[in-house]
Amino acid sequence: MNKQKNIELKAELLSEGLWVTDKALSGIGTQYKEQNHGLFGWDFEDHVGIALPDDFVLQDGTIVQLRMNTRSSYWIDATGNGLVLLKGRRKIGPVEWLPRPAFYKRKTKSGREMVKIGQIGGADCLFFCYQNFCSHFARGKQCLFCNLVSTTVTYDSVLRKKDSEEIGEVAAAAFSEGQAKHVLLTGGCFDRQKEVDVLCTILDSIRRHTGFDTIPGTILPSPARNKDDLKAYHEAGIQAIGYSMEIWDEPLYRAICPGKSDSVSHDEFIDSIKTAIDIFGAGNVYAVFVMGLEPKKTFLEGVKAVTSIGANVVPFAWSPNPGSMLEGHRAPSSQWFLETILEAAEIVYDTAIPAGTENHCYRCDGNSLLHDALRLKGVE
Repeated sequence: MNKQKNIELKAELLSEGLWVTDKALSGIGTQYKEQNHGLFGWDFEDHVGIALPDDFVLQDGTIVQLRMNTRSSYWIDATGNGLVLLKGRRKIGPVEWLPRPAFYKRKTKSGREMVKIGQIGGADCLFFCYQNFCSHFARGKQCLFCNLVSTTVTYDSVLRKKDSEEIGEVAAAAFSEGQAKHVLLTGGCFDRQKEVDVLCTILDSIRRHTGFDTIPGTILPSPARNKDDLKAYHEAGIQAIGYSMEIWDEPLYRAICPGKSDSVSHDEFIDSIKTAIDIFGAGNVYAVFVMGLEPKKTFLEGVKAVTSIGANVVPFAWSPNPGSMLEGHRAPSSQWFLETILEAAEIVYDTAIPAGTENHCYRCDGNSLLHDALRLKGVE
């Protein structure tokens, strides 16, 4: 199967989900990496008490996030020759689970399980949600696609607030194993100045524990109010910064993200990205979008606009998650995702922004298609 076919397959698996036989689940949570719900629940249905894989790998190395849907025609089974992906009775090809990191078995000095503090996303991205909280939920103004709060309540599988020293301990353990190549840090929406202080303290801890001068990876904070805040992040040692714009089309942004749009305007995001590029450099700033919730035309307008000023793009492929306001809706077709992401890749490639793969790459997560599309052009 060629790489473009694998992108289409990945798009279909993200938009349709799949299910897994009991036999294929053998070793999940012991030998192979399991879901730990560090932020969102990406499955189509909840699965409390059942350990599911976080993601899996296609033959060409494409990482695919596992989104459980027992009504899907796609499924994974175990055979004498390993795991196989099927659609109905038709065999598509072999797949592999990802190995469980050794630090998942370890504890911090204070006795907390490391896996409840940080998790590996995809094959090599060390993920921390430093605070599983969003103030918009309290007012009923959460983003319509978000299930952060319900996921936290349903699974209760991670610490809701992480200690900065323990984050540093986990980072040291994960990087020393050699599996982690980048970090990704995010948190729910809360007071901006407090967030600056919290993040800088965490980054200092990671540097001290790992011995890094600069930390490979990305932070996703709220847009900073001034240039000094951005300088503080940069001086704290992180290599890249991103902003979760979610939706490019402004009326849709206000409708889908009522709380966020009340506090952060479209123009504020753009201003923050421009300022961040001055400090972090072209290619080291990202605009994060939820792909599939706005028309192809406006999504591509957003990709063109942010890349034209020197930023990269991370578009996560949307599916209707349980506990979100859009639960039960349908994502666009896999063909829509394929056509749209191939056009987006053309825009990004033609702009010739530094790829930034030292901070975020195709192995980092299985819920985005852009890195996979850029691989068709030799961008690894």
